[in-house]
Formats: sequence, structure tokens, C-alpha cells
Amino acid sequence: MTRLVFVVILLITTPLFLQSQEIRDKEVDSIHSVLLHINDLNNKGEYGKAIELAKQTLEYIEGSKRYELIGKALNGLAYSYAELKDKDKAFEYSFKARDYFIKTKDTLSIVLIYNDIGVTYEDFGMIEEANKAYKQAVDIAKLAKPHRYLIYPKVNVGKNLIEYSKNYKEGLAYLDKAMYSSKELGLDEKSDHIFGEIYLSYSYAYHKLKRFDESEIYFQKAIDLANSEKYLHSKEEIYRKKTKLYKEDENYEQALNMMDKYLEIKDSINKLNNMSLAKTIEARYKVKESEEKLSYLTKEKNIKEAQLVKSNRFMVLLSILIALLVLTTYWTIKKNRELQIARDVAENLSKVKSDFYSEISHELRTPLYAVIELSNLLQKEDLNVEHKEYLESLQFSGNQLLSLINNVLELNKMDSQTIKIEQSKFCLKDIISSTIDSIEFALHESNNVIFLDYDDTIPEKLVGDSLKLTQIFINLISNAIKFTNNGEITVSIKKMKESDQDVKIHFEVIDTGLGIAKEKQSLVFENFYQEHAKIEKSYRGTGLGLSIVKEVLKAMGSEIKIESEEGKGSTFYFDLIFNKSEETNRLDDLFPNQLEALEGNRILIVDDNKINQLVTRKVLDHLKIKSITVDSGIKAIALIKKEKFDCVLMDLHMPQLDGYETTKRIREFNTEIPIVALTAASIEDVEGKIKEQDMNGYVLKPFNTSDFVATLHDAIYQESVSL
Repeated sequence: MTRLVFVVILLITTPLFLQSQEIRDKEVDSIHSVLLHINDLNNKGEYGKAIELAKQTLEYIEGSKRYELIGKALNGLAYSYAELKDKDKAFEYSFKARDYFIKTKDTLSIVLIYNDIGVTYEDFGMIEEANKAYKQAVDIAKLAKPHRYLIYPKVNVGKNLIEYSKNYKEGLAYLDKAMYSSKELGLDEKSDHIFGEIYLSYSYAYHKLKRFDESEIYFQKAIDLANSEKYLHSKEEIYRKKTKLYKEDENYEQALNMMDKYLEIKDSINKLNNMSLAKTIEARYKVKESEEKLSYLTKEKNIKEAQLVKSNRFMVLLSILIALLVLTTYWTIKKNRELQIARDVAENLSKVKSDFYSEISHELRTPLYAVIELSNLLQKEDLNVEHKEYLESLQFSGNQLLSLINNVLELNKMDSQTIKIEQSKFCLKDIISSTIDSIEFALHESNNVIFLDYDDTIPEKLVGDSLKLTQIFINLISNAIKFTNNGEITVSIKKMKESDQDVKIHFEVIDTGLGIAKEKQSLVFENFYQEHAKIEKSYRGTGLGLSIVKEVLKAMGSEIKIESEEGKGSTFYFDLIFNKSEETNRLDDLFPNQLEALEGNRILIVDDNKINQLVTRKVLDHLKIKSITVDSGIKAIALIKKEKFDCVLMDLHMPQLDGYETTKRIREFNTEIPIVALTAASIEDVEGKIKEQDMNGYVLKPFNTSDFVATLHDAIYQESVSL
């Protein structure tokens, strides 16, 4: 942070005659100097300071296109953390550095970073991974112009193959390549440090291969080079490895001799390190002393030039104001960036949550589709009483599970405030009757009787969200059954007011059950609240039904209310206003005509799920509609090109080519064929995409047969389908 402010003020107060390019060049030079200092700190073992300085540098150049500088700073961090044995951060910054060097398209930099990554792997004992990185560096080096640094990965590969893999032949081959490259570059074998490593690896390999004469020749070459150039660390490594080799050969006399030389060199290195430390402390003291003298001289100069200072106060104040403005702008930008990150995180979490619910909807509704539809089909067969009872139980369980799934998904919409109210034509009496029929098994189980008190003066056709209304009544009636045994449940629907355009209707669900205490009546509409009665079955449920009823009615512009007294039952009631439809034909009247029109049509079912294929085909067979099944979008496209179909039932969730992409490709060569989406996903998640891909309608699994027939009829006969 301090570095950024200093640079900004420096740029502001720089004389105007300097050109911007010169400033940028000086800035780059300064950053290079900082990077060299980071390297120096690492070499001295001052890793904490190196890390702090590297992070400040990265903060300053972040967002620029100086990829080489960013890569070097990241590599410095990787080195520091590797030395501190922080494995995760060492690799994190190593690979980030690699990515930035790749952006530079500088082959030499890429070779060197892969070599450094190999060294990091080697530091943590991951020899196989290290060799892979070294070999990758070698392969990339083939694309680069000859350079002395390109020799290092070859030497490293050879050294590891010899020392760790005991693959002496292949290791020597890499060393030979390194030697050949060094000679091509004209490097001096008597002075360049890299030859010391090559000679030592040759000596080690030949010793292992029992070629002792050749081993001694290269051993001596390595020692001579180290002595001539005073490479103490190289001598230390040479004697350490020779000690190890003689010890393995049980040549203890030579091993002891090498050990003495090793300890002698190590002692010299320690003395030099101590001297270096003393010099560093002395240098720091001298710097401090110089700073104190400079401070004193500066004060004297300031006193003598008091008048000049006064004349420049205005300029100083102006500079401070500009600096403060820059700081304010910087902090504002930083704060906005933090807010943007927070917003992105929140949006991402929302998307993840939405995707999760969409996937759950599909995964749960798909098997339910098979359970409910197969039980429907089997009940139409000639069954004995016992089997019929089994199927009724199965169908009831499926419907109850579907209701639970719908409640959970509705809860997600309430959390995200995305409850959408559809407007479509429906027959209210048919909706209520079907809902009551769907829970008939639960009535028998609790030994309850249900009555429908319906006002026949209500218009037959209304416009509204029939699915939401069905969900409301399933939850209210299920709640009444839950707290009522051997009693009565009444669904009362009365017309309150009617005009030319709309009608207001009053709804009630009345039970003779246990009732709810006055002080608890406000709680029953809260999420997950369960009013436990003294009967075993009252403990069932999720506590979501009534809370969802409350939120759905709120979205529809209404409010759920309750009247109850303990021991005397409960009444839940609400009012809704529906638009009137100009059509007067009941759905029951339309269904036979639509079904008759569909008989003999040829449908292509596209679904990767074999069970779903079977179920959909059986439903169509029962409706006397012909069908063919395929299990992928690619097969569907090929078949439509060859054969004629009256309609396509398209599953949306398929591997490789999903329903949307399949439809898009079909529309490229056939814009006439009707395509209806058959999906288990929540319609809010797919409705927009269905419109985009020019589909002719959708059917939600599990479906109502009359709705299924109506959608197919409208799609095939090109009637408008409400999406």
C-alpha cells in the first residue's frame, strides 16, 4: 500500500518536461530492482520480508499486462514458501507464475518456470512429478533459441534418473545432451558452474555402474572446477555424495577420508556465513548512522532556507491535496471492487442454489413419472381387489411425494421471491374434484369423509393459475386429514360477486378435527412449524404446507385466514378473483374430441432414460397413438431426416446433446415439425429456453392425461400454446 502512494505522489511532483514513456521505463526498472531485491532476500533466508515485498509488488502491478514482471514476483513467492515448507502455497504460486509466463509467449521463461516447478517438486520429495516437469521443460526448450539456461532441465532430469530412479543409461543420455548443448553454446568447461553438476552426476553414475576409473576422472574434474572458482557449496555436495558412495561400497577408509573433507568444507561455509551475518549487521549500523547524519544536515538546511520553504508552502499543500484525492480515488475503487466481488459471490451462490433445485426437481420427478403413470395405466387393467388396493397405495404415495417435492421447490421460490403466477384457462370444478380424488386413499386410511359444497352458478371456464390452486387445496385438505380421525372434511366454494370481466370466489376447507389453540394460530403459517397433536399420524409432514399456501396466496393477491377452537375443528378460508373465459366448453367435453383427433398420429419419443421411454410409450399406446423411441438427440436428428412424424416429444436433460440443442439443430432443416418438451424440471427453469428454441409447447412430468392430450393436440394442429 505504501509503495503505491509513494509512486503516485512521485509521478505527480515529477517535473513536467519528463516524457510519460521515460516515466514508464523508470517504473519498470524500479520493479526489476525490487524483484532482484526479493531474490536477494530469499538467498539470505529472509523469507518473511521477501514474501511481504513480493505481495506489495503484485498489488501494485495487478491488472497490468506486465506478465513477465507478475510471473517473476509469483515465482519469488513460490521460492519463499517452498523454503518455508508450505507445500500448498509453493505449488499455488508456482503454477500461477507458469500461467503468466505462458502469456508472455517467451519460450525461455516458460522453460525456466517448468524447471523451477520441477525443483519445487523435488524439494518435497515428489521425484516422479519433478522429472515430468523437467522433461516438459526439455521438450519446450526444443522450440527456443539456444541459451545456457536451457541446459539446466536436461541436467536435472539426468541427475534424478541416476540418483532416484537408478536408470543410469537414460540419465547419462540426458547428461550427454546437456554437454553437447553446452559445447554448441561455447561455454567454458573450466569455469561455468553447470559443468560441476554435470561432472558430479557423471561420476555418480559411472561409480554405480562399476566403471570406477571413469568415475574418478569426472570426480576430479568436478573438484578442480570447484577449487578454481571457489564453489564451496559445490565442493560440499561433491564430498557428501562421494562419502555416501564409499559407504554403500563398504569402503570405510575412503568414506572416512571424504567425510573429513566434507566436514572441513562445511565448517568453512559456516564461518563464511557467520562473517556475512556480521558484515550485514555492520552494514545496517552504518546505514543507520548515515541516516542520522543526513537527518541532522537536513534540519540545518531547512533552518537556513526557511524563507524558501514559506514560498513553497502553497505547492506542498497542493501536492498533499492531490495525494489525498488520489488516495480517496484509490480507496473508492478498491471498495467498489470489494463490493463487486461480494455481489458476484452472492449472484454465484444464487445461481448454484437455483441450479441445485432445478437438478433436484429433475432427478426426483423423473422416477416419480414412472411410478405415477405406470400405476395409472395398471389401474385401468382388469385387476383383483387386492392388487387394485396395492396400486391405489402406490399411486397415493407417489402423489404425496410429488406434493412434498412441489412444496420444497416452492419454498425455494419463496426464498428468492420468484413465485410466478400463470394465466391459463381451466375448469374450477374439475380442478377441485380431481384434487379430492387424488387423496381418496388418505381419506380411507384416516376413516374420514369429504364433502364438496360447490356453487354451480360459478362460470365453468375461468382464467388463472390452476397448478397453484391445486397445490393450495392439496396442502389444505392434507392438513385437515392430518388432524382429523373418523370425522368430516368439507370443501366449500361459493360465488361472492360477478361482473362482465371477472368473478370473486370464496373458498373454505372445514374439518371436525382437533382444532388449534388461539395462541398458536399465528404460528401454523411459519416455515417448518408443526402443530403436534396427540395422535400418532400428526407427527408426519415437513411443516411447509401452510406456509407455502400463505405465500402462494400472497402472490395471487389474497390472504389465508383461520378460525379454530380446540376440540371443535378448524376452518381455513380465503377469497380469489378470476377473469372469466369467453369459451364455455368444459374440458371434459373437449378431451374426447382432442383424443379422437390424435388417434393414429405418429410420435417420436426422444429420451435417454429407458424407463421413461417405456412409460411414455405405454401412455401413448393406451391413447391409441403410435410412437417410436430413441435414446439420444443425435439419433433423433438422423431419424427425422429420413422419416415423417406428426410430433416429437423431447426430453430436455440428455447427455452429449440435450433437448435444447437437439431442437436447435432440427429447426435448421425442419421448421414445420411440432416439438413438445417433456420435462421433469421446474417450468420456471426451462420456460425461457423453450421459447428461445421455438418449441411448440411443454408437458411437465408427471402429467395429467387431459393436459397431455390437450398440449399434443394444440401442437400438432398448430393452435396457440401458452408458454
